[in-house]
Amino acid sequence: MILSDKNILASFFTSLLSSSSESLLVQQAIGKRFNESTKKDILNFMLDHALGLPAHSKLKILSLIKGAGSKLMSSGVESLLNDLLENRRQHYLKDGKLCPKLSQSEVDILCLLLEICTKANSSDEARDFGKFIVEALRLNGAEETTVLEPCMTILRNLSSSIYGSMKPETQELIFRNLLILYRCPNGGIQNSSRDTVLRISLNCSIVEKILDPIVDPNTCSVASAHGKKQKRSVKNQDRNQCDDATQGRENPLLFLSAFLDVLLMKKDIVNRTSLVGPLFKLLRLTFENEEWMLKAHKASSGSSQSVSDFTAHIQQTLLLTLEDICVSIGNDIAHKNVGHKYDLQLLVDHACSSDDVVTSNYAFSLITALVKIVPDEVCARTSDILTTMGKSTVTQLDSQSQRVFEGLISAIIPCWLSRTNDNDTDKLLQIFVEVLPQVAEHRGLSIIQHILRTLGEAESLGSLLFLLFQSLISRQSELSLLNKQWEYEFAVLLSEQYSCTIWLRSLILVLKKIGTSIQDKFKQMQVAMQFVADKLRDPEISYKLQLKEDMHDIQNMVGELMEQVVYHLQLVNSNKKHSLKENIRAVLRTLTKGLPPSTYFNVIKELINHGDSDMKKKALGLLSETVKDLGTGAKLKKKGSVSSIRSSWQQLDEVSLKSYKKLCSSINKLLDDAQEDISSTSLELAAVSALEVLANRFPSHDEVYSKCLKSVCKRICSDNSALSSHCLRATGALVNALGPKALEELPSLMKCVLEKFPAETNKTVDSAIGSSSSVDSLFMSVLLTLEAVVNKLAGFLNPYLTRILQLVVLHPLSFSSSDPKLKLKADVVRKLITEKIPVRLLLQPVLDMYPKSIGLGESSVSVVFEMLGNLVSSMDRASISVYHAKVFGLCLEALDLRHQNLDSIQNIDVVEQNVINVVVTLTMKLTGSTFRLLLIKTIEWSDSNVEGDESAPGKSDSRAISFYSLVNKLAESQTSLFVPYFKDLLDGCVRGLDDAGETKTALTQKKKKAKLNDTTTDKDGALSIQVWHRRALILSALHKCFLYDSGSSKLLDYSEFEDLRKALVSQLVVDPPVSLKNHPNVPSVEEVDDSLVACIGQMAVTAGSDLFWKPLNHEVLMQTRSEKIRARVLGLRIVKYLVEKLKEEYLVLLPETIRFLDEVLEDSELPVKSLAQDIVREIETMSGESIRQYL
Repeated sequence: MILSDKNILASFFTSLLSSSSESLLVQQAIGKRFNESTKKDILNFMLDHALGLPAHSKLKILSLIKGAGSKLMSSGVESLLNDLLENRRQHYLKDGKLCPKLSQSEVDILCLLLEICTKANSSDEARDFGKFIVEALRLNGAEETTVLEPCMTILRNLSSSIYGSMKPETQELIFRNLLILYRCPNGGIQNSSRDTVLRISLNCSIVEKILDPIVDPNTCSVASAHGKKQKRSVKNQDRNQCDDATQGRENPLLFLSAFLDVLLMKKDIVNRTSLVGPLFKLLRLTFENEEWMLKAHKASSGSSQSVSDFTAHIQQTLLLTLEDICVSIGNDIAHKNVGHKYDLQLLVDHACSSDDVVTSNYAFSLITALVKIVPDEVCARTSDILTTMGKSTVTQLDSQSQRVFEGLISAIIPCWLSRTNDNDTDKLLQIFVEVLPQVAEHRGLSIIQHILRTLGEAESLGSLLFLLFQSLISRQSELSLLNKQWEYEFAVLLSEQYSCTIWLRSLILVLKKIGTSIQDKFKQMQVAMQFVADKLRDPEISYKLQLKEDMHDIQNMVGELMEQVVYHLQLVNSNKKHSLKENIRAVLRTLTKGLPPSTYFNVIKELINHGDSDMKKKALGLLSETVKDLGTGAKLKKKGSVSSIRSSWQQLDEVSLKSYKKLCSSINKLLDDAQEDISSTSLELAAVSALEVLANRFPSHDEVYSKCLKSVCKRICSDNSALSSHCLRATGALVNALGPKALEELPSLMKCVLEKFPAETNKTVDSAIGSSSSVDSLFMSVLLTLEAVVNKLAGFLNPYLTRILQLVVLHPLSFSSSDPKLKLKADVVRKLITEKIPVRLLLQPVLDMYPKSIGLGESSVSVVFEMLGNLVSSMDRASISVYHAKVFGLCLEALDLRHQNLDSIQNIDVVEQNVINVVVTLTMKLTGSTFRLLLIKTIEWSDSNVEGDESAPGKSDSRAISFYSLVNKLAESQTSLFVPYFKDLLDGCVRGLDDAGETKTALTQKKKKAKLNDTTTDKDGALSIQVWHRRALILSALHKCFLYDSGSSKLLDYSEFEDLRKALVSQLVVDPPVSLKNHPNVPSVEEVDDSLVACIGQMAVTAGSDLFWKPLNHEVLMQTRSEKIRARVLGLRIVKYLVEKLKEEYLVLLPETIRFLDEVLEDSELPVKSLAQDIVREIETMSGESIRQYL
């Protein structure tokens, strides 16, 4: 059996010595006959015996037992393997022949043992065998079979698992050797090394260790890292072994080329994305460090390629590798954190500067791939990238370059558009406009078309046309032969590639841009208008309209184009650009058959009669805008700019008037035919607005306005507030234009305004808890309409007066302070009502508004009395005699609002002031006897609750406050005329100041009533707010009375003076209310003090006799001894007032005054002492001598 098959013996030993065998030639149970120890002894015996035999015999025995695998690698066998490798190295891989040549049997033994090394059973064994594998991979350019066969053995048998089990240093050495073999001249070695590289699993750390010395200038250059002597720092000690193992055997550039090819080819490198940074560093070296490449090429002896060829190959491989990594990353968010390692600026800088077209295209392709990974960084450099691309299009004309260009454009522009604005789009297009002259026409057209397709043709074509026109203007100072300029020709050629629905929209955009342009606006306009005129000759528009293809869009765009052309015509007219004006008018004639008034009206009429509602709205809007811009004739004459066309607008001729009437009739018919839907509502809005503008600009009594007014009035009651608002404004304009001829529509107009709108606006205000802008606008329109109606039809409004007043007086918006314009307009309407409507018709409705206004607050009440005041001002003597009682009665009733203390009246002072103003206005027109009767009635009214309302006696103070507020106003307005009437007020003033008198009177009554009447002080003992306010007003009124008492018969006799003196002086020691600061409308302590000092001082001055002065002076001086600092200060202030006013007459009072001043000068309070010193100085100045000696 052994003789019949030579493999039986090998299979037998394999089964015997190994743990398992898959051979069918021997029994599987043979290996189980011996234990592991016995097997090991047998194997060692055979190995020991074989090692002593000749090479051929060794080979035979080792071949028989090689099935034992790595168990064969005893120390003796490893020594044999090491000796064989050393002999191979010494004899074949070095210059000297120090060792004999290996026999074929020894080579076979070496290959056999190396094969066993590649089949290690454990990681430890793999790490031990790594040094043999590394040594076997060394060739050093040798071509002998003895050297190649061991290397091929490793290349065929090295597995990924064995490679991964080795030490990282060993893996690096193996990978280095594989890279060297990758460029071996021997084809078999080269192919096998490539297969091995693809087979093993590489980690990025191994790759980085090889790449770092190349890209790091602090370690070594590419040349020194591959064969030259180098300085080794501590940092590089780990690489020493690697360098020794590969030293002198590789061509540096070939090694780098192989390394990059492997990176590109091997896509399964673990954590491949981490190589991005080092690869970009290497890329920068190849682009920017020529010396680095020269050294590498010099170190690569025997290289047939030039430096530039090698550089291009390395750059291209790097770019392809980086692109491949980017594509593999894709949308993987986990790997996008490497984005900061991408050197975009390097790619941009060298994509265009590179002389090699392929390298440039690869750079652009890499940028395209980066858009998905780092879109923000790419977008930040979009301008630079596109500038570089624009320059490259001049030289790169091949199809591949075009595909790369289109790919980058398709990737970068959508990303960029999401982060930019229209101005940046113009910058993008400007880049390519600048290079278009240098590019072949067909190539330029395809480039621009692709860019526009990516940007969106409808939006970007207009921007490109604008830039082309700008380029043309910048080159040509004189715009002649425009159609011969390359920009104009290219614009025509490009626009021919698109349908009219696209280039029409582009023309609109061009004109809009020119309208907002600053520089060379009119030159741009000239070029654009010629281009528009040329394009409008295109039969495509009429063809599409005939077929009704895109008719709606085309009509809208033509309308917009007309609007833009008219706008530019206005700009040209204002700047007197006559030649350009003719060009624009030619375009308008193409669009609307001319624009004189009659023609313009006819064109607009035709557009209004068009079936498309959007076109109608555009026409109406354009009509309104154009008529508004005309201005008044006075303004035009002042500017001196009346041209033949403009003058025809100021005075319409017969033809224009006829066209104008037809236009108004068309607008009126449009309103009559409108349906009740959303689209019709917006159309009605435009029509009504146009009528308003026309009526304001061309007032006429023609019946066409009467028909329009009727149609507009029907829509005032529309549920749409915007439409109602516009109808009201248009109604006002039409009423102003028609005058009395509008009377026919007055009933229906007033019905809607006075019945529906108050309810609707109140409902809206209540629901919104405030005045919305729509409601404000609506109410403003109501006011404008009422203003026109009152102004033109005031004599016919008697049936509607009450409801008109309810609207302008009681409606919350009529007196709201939230919108000053609204309130101002309401004031104008109210004032106009009082001026235009007779008092006999208006007075009673105004008086009837008062009760209803109380519940609406002080603003509404104030409005009532403002109107009443205007009416009283306009009354003649006869009307005053008839209506004064009614007016005064209402005012007296309104003055009682403070006494009533209603919740709706938050600010009684505002109301009271308006009521008092009416009373004062009324009294200025009364006779003296009538006035006295009304004054007595007012006094009785103010005192009516003092004894009558015992349950709330404090309310008498409220009436007193209102009363004395009125007295103050009467004294201010009538001055000396009012002084005689003050006789009737003195007792009330004394009672109002002297609450002690009230208390004494109350002591004679029952104790309960006395307690009820004790309301002059609060719980802290100070005066109440109402009492303080009442006394402040009394003091102010008395001061005015004394100030104006300049007649021969004095107001006060001695007894009255004494009573008043005591009451006034007693105020010096009264404490103000504690909570006075919380009542800003009540006079402050400072104001009351000033009034008190002025009142007492002026009373003494008015008395004019020392008989009155001495007791007053004495009592005032006694207050300087008060414990209260305020009383002392006030006393001294009164003394100072008397000294200043009486001057030398005061000397009779000086002896007594000096005694008190002597005491006050020693006062501990600085204000008191300082005031006393001022008085002393004043007396000394007045008397001319020092009084210090008497102190």
